Amino acid sequence: MSYAKNSDGTKKITTNYKKQENIDAAMFLDPDFWHRHALIDLIPYWYEYSIDKEYGGFFTNLSRQWEALPPFDKYPAMISRQIFGFSAAYLLFGDEKYINAARDGVSFLLEHGWDKEYGGWYDKITRDGKPLETTKSIPLQLYSNVGLAMYYITTGDSRVLPFIYESMEIQKTYGCDKEYGGYYQALERDLTVKDSGKNKHAHYGYVGSLLLYLWLATRDPDVLEWQCELTDISLDKMLDPVNGWINGYMNEYDRRWAFKPYIYDNREYIHIGAQLTAALSFIRLYHQSGNSKYLEHGKVLGDKTGEFGWDSLRGGWFDMVEKEYPHQPIPVSMVSNWIHCYGCFLQLQLYNLTKEKKYLERFQKSEVFWYNHIRDEKHGSDFTAVTPDGVPEADDRKAKPWRTSYHEMEHALLNYLYLNTYASNQSAVLNYIFSNSDKHRKFYVSPIDDPAVKIASVSVNGKPWVMFDADERSIVLPAEKNLKVRVTFA
Repeated sequence: MSYAKNSDGTKKITTNYKKQENIDAAMFLDPDFWHRHALIDLIPYWYEYSIDKEYGGFFTNLSRQWEALPPFDKYPAMISRQIFGFSAAYLLFGDEKYINAARDGVSFLLEHGWDKEYGGWYDKITRDGKPLETTKSIPLQLYSNVGLAMYYITTGDSRVLPFIYESMEIQKTYGCDKEYGGYYQALERDLTVKDSGKNKHAHYGYVGSLLLYLWLATRDPDVLEWQCELTDISLDKMLDPVNGWINGYMNEYDRRWAFKPYIYDNREYIHIGAQLTAALSFIRLYHQSGNSKYLEHGKVLGDKTGEFGWDSLRGGWFDMVEKEYPHQPIPVSMVSNWIHCYGCFLQLQLYNLTKEKKYLERFQKSEVFWYNHIRDEKHGSDFTAVTPDGVPEADDRKAKPWRTSYHEMEHALLNYLYLNTYASNQSAVLNYIFSNSDKHRKFYVSPIDDPAVKIASVSVNGKPWVMFDADERSIVLPAEKNLKVRVTFA
């Protein structure tokens, strides 16, 4: 890999990516690499092929070659995940075509995905937006909101907030188990209980995938309070006191919190993705709340997961390992795209906290595996999952239920941000576009939790702007439309 120089003296990646036997892993510590990767290898493909230009929204099924495939039904949660990807693209590049794609997706989602009679997001709709599955399962409710939260950070478009808040309120009221504690897994259309089980998505997963971003966008104390409540329930009810793992995904609880283990070939296994989700959530909540108990739990769980959930020989992150020591991987384990991304995020978070080089080394080796095996060199984007030796799974579709641009664009965005601010002590620049009708309104713009990362400078429509609070990471803007804002974090 070689570099040229931009006009400002910064490095520019110039070589086409190739699968290599001996890679200089140091290139993965360069934030510009991730910026370039998103610009070339990811978002142009999603922009070209995922948008349903006839009916609106985004295609759910795309082949490896990016051909739209039946069935053409849509999931509001997957539409929102695509909104996340296009919003992240605008943050990175400031190209209006990407925020226009996100905005069009928002309009389709709000018009067709929301149940106007009972409230809540439908689980599934037809291609042209008619209700198809009217249940309200918590994972689909959760992810129908996450893209809207990132879109709100990017645009300040307040029309999305009432939907997010009403969805949360439905879970707080109809989804709350007032007798046994915790929150249910699924509701019927009329908001009666469909599945009273307790799992990851209704507790620490709700925090990690939505509430952390929502608090960054709003600084709402009620959001922070609910984050802490859900996390405390997770630590109280879902933490294995013997082995230290967190339960709730692939293994679950019934309404009375009776545990249902995951058994394969007479052995009990735990899911590494759940451990990474929880550890990241705990660490990020520590930054937002200042409560050191979340930091302690996050670091202990993060170190245990790194020791036993990561393949130190080949570099991938296993899907599942045995619950009991020595925590061997499940014989049918894969390396899933999203789990691998979360493993890499966690290493950068732990490095930020400790400055121990072992975390950067694990990050680098993990990204070498991603580069050689998960990244689809031929057709762009990533594979959903590969074997620990790097062989893609048989179903290599680019888009399918639970597979969108979401995780890979988050991978590029957060690596760019964390490497600049956590690892390199450099500045990171993001782009926003706001239309403001209230000259006194604050916009909270940081997608980074650590309060040590502050705003260094702001420009509005290409000119320096001084009305910002560096510590609060907020900006006060003039009452005008289409304000193009660039924020430097350091």
